[in-house]
Amino acid sequence: MEELIKRISENSLKELEKANKAPFPFYYKEVFDTLAKEEGVLEKLNPRLLCIEPDFNEKLMEETKHTIKNVQTTSNSIKNSSEDMLDIIDKVDAEELKKTVSDFSSLLILRLNKMGKKINNLESELDKAYRELLIDPLTKAYNRKALNEKLSEILKLGQKRKLDLCVAVLDMDDFKKINDTYGHLVGDFVLIKLVQIIKSLIRSSDNIFRYGGDEFVIVFNRVNIDTAVKSLERILNKIRKTKLKYKEYIISTSISIGITDHHIGDNIENIIKRADEALYSSKKVKNIYKVIL
Repeated sequence: MEELIKRISENSLKELEKANKAPFPFYYKEVFDTLAKEEGVLEKLNPRLLCIEPDFNEKLMEETKHTIKNVQTTSNSIKNSSEDMLDIIDKVDAEELKKTVSDFSSLLILRLNKMGKKINNLESELDKAYRELLIDPLTKAYNRKALNEKLSEILKLGQKRKLDLCVAVLDMDDFKKINDTYGHLVGDFVLIKLVQIIKSLIRSSDNIFRYGGDEFVIVFNRVNIDTAVKSLERILNKIRKTKLKYKEYIISTSISIGITDHHIGDNIENIIKRADEALYSSKKVKNIYKVIL
């Protein structure tokens, strides 16, 4: 008998588990009756052996089932509602976060654009200021500082090899006489016109620098001396033929030019010195004078 009860109990628990029912005493009678009938021993057993009243309240069991079901339904409803609410909260938070990020990004881009414009303006102003530092305010030719920077950069490449580089030095003939005769305003006017003529007759890659007073330097880069001399001849002839008019004055001018080409190992001082010596010689011959060693 004990073995039979044990087997029925084990089977009862299994059946309850399959039916997803808690093993409360109210459920034992239904399961016990079914299993006992299958074993053919229902009429032999006393239900009190399992601590189950034979006349238990069926209505109470149904109410219990219904209550449990309602509790489960309510629990599931609360769970689902909670999950829905969390989804809504998450969605709202996500939308707010997305909007916040978008607003911040727009503001950041706007500020970056403004900063970019300010930086560009500052760079332009700095570039303009730097260029002005390199330009002679009267003639608008480059100044001596610019000449030193230009030649230093080029001559670094010519310490061990010869470069196609020529340097010419020129000045006005009898410029002091012009100043004494017509005044310094006319002298300034003549220098301005001189630079304008020279700029119109040299390549964009060549540069003219005001070296001091009425003395100028022209740097011909990537050109041999014969080609550079031809450019200087055009300049010389143009200036000799040009009559400059300043108010009621008509001024005739001429210039002297000396030129040298690059020698291996040249620095600024010695290449300018050779060109200056050629300038001194050109005043004697009244023509362009070349120094070629």
